[in-house]
Amino acid sequence: MANDALRALRLARGWTQAEVAERVRDAVKAATGRVPAVDALMISRLERGSITWPGKNYREALRAVFDAPNTEALGLYPKRTRRDAQEVDASKPNTPTPPNNQNHHLGEQLDLYGSRGGSIPTIRRPALRLQTPSTPFPVSPTAGYEADTIQLRVEVDGRIIIMGIDRRTLLNAGFGSLLDAFALGRQLDSLPEIAAERALPERLAFASPAHVDEIVNHLNEQWHELVKTDNLLGPRHALLTVRNQISVLQALLRDARRPARTKTIRLAAQYAESAAWLHEDSGDMTQARYWASQAMEWAYEAGDNTMMAWTVFRRSQQAAATHDAAQAIGLAGAARRDEERLPEPMRAAIRVQEAYGHALDGNELLSQQLLDEAHTWAARDTEGDARGGHGSYCTASYIEIHRAGCWLNLGQPRRAIALYEKAVPALPSVYQRDRATALGKMATAYAADGQPEQAATTARSVLPLARMTGSRRALDEIRGVGTAVSPYRQLPAVAEFLDDLAQDAV
Repeated sequence: MANDALRALRLARGWTQAEVAERVRDAVKAATGRVPAVDALMISRLERGSITWPGKNYREALRAVFDAPNTEALGLYPKRTRRDAQEVDASKPNTPTPPNNQNHHLGEQLDLYGSRGGSIPTIRRPALRLQTPSTPFPVSPTAGYEADTIQLRVEVDGRIIIMGIDRRTLLNAGFGSLLDAFALGRQLDSLPEIAAERALPERLAFASPAHVDEIVNHLNEQWHELVKTDNLLGPRHALLTVRNQISVLQALLRDARRPARTKTIRLAAQYAESAAWLHEDSGDMTQARYWASQAMEWAYEAGDNTMMAWTVFRRSQQAAATHDAAQAIGLAGAARRDEERLPEPMRAAIRVQEAYGHALDGNELLSQQLLDEAHTWAARDTEGDARGGHGSYCTASYIEIHRAGCWLNLGQPRRAIALYEKAVPALPSVYQRDRATALGKMATAYAADGQPEQAATTARSVLPLARMTGSRRALDEIRGVGTAVSPYRQLPAVAEFLDDLAQDAV
């Protein structure tokens, strides 16, 4: 049953689902000190009724955001009590009773707080077991770092799946509210699909070290093609293959020894960092953080300092996505700590990221200074396959597009518009996903500058591309434009855009 009450509250305020998600994130952070993994998809699932009883922190945040007197006013309710759950399970024929241990308890908690109707009908409590080792929070820290992700072993119909969960989220939420650790269950929705996939072998047979070398060389070549696929078509078309290739590399690593292991694990780190980016662009920050952490661990084992710097850069991007300016600046600065050893495109890209953090922090002077410095090492790539190394996408036009984004964050949309209008056409044609994001931001700038018709026209022109790529960043930007121009629906261009955008409503 759809949650019409929550949807009505949102529409009455003229907010998009992404804007509600941002407000909920801010409210949870203010109350708990942690930044939760909440996005527009989660709000969508609440409105559809897929989630009826989120964790306590989220319920309180929603009440604060909508100034609701109680949870009933938000249309939220627990689908089952613990007694109801036990009675339903007892009535099922031939259902074995799980042992009275920790796994059983966790399964009960998942049913109690994770009821979600028909969204995951193939998963039932007896078929799903959450396994935890004897130590409460198993982490694999890289030397000098505290891992921020734990690996949870989930058994679905007899198959073990390893899923990454934000450690801080889990510590704050506790096992009793396991759904919080899974970003309100978003990852659990994908379990049936994962379980249905044909499992890759745990180990791969190979004839000789030369055979392993050929496999690694092949996967390295494939990585460049996947980078280009992402740039041309977006994360939707690259992510599955990246995850499959990581599975192959993991299978190789189970038996690999030096020197073959070092080469293999360097490439595994490269793929893991790509997975982090693709998940981030898809709006799945929990998985993005997990794969960034995994990339850092593998890079550390391989002694790949360049990749370690790049994973720190990626974590800075993830911090910026949650508007944590201090962490974004700090991590970007750490990424370029030994920058004289880094390739020039990386030095440019890291400076752009640090500049963005300072813009979030309101520091116009330092932001612009860093962007000027980035031009010293700007790349000249037009192929979009990263053969020039990480950061090779950081061309002069890319830097200026991000300068425009900094001006937008600094509250100067007119200066941003002038830069977008000049820099976006200069972006190499291979970077279609970046083009969609940049045009979405340019539409935001038009809206902020009081040009609703131009904002609507620009956003509508790029909407098909944003949908095709599956870039949640681009789509959320465009939806934000919809909210900004909605008071001007009487204008034909705005009405056409809002009608087109409404096709995404759920």
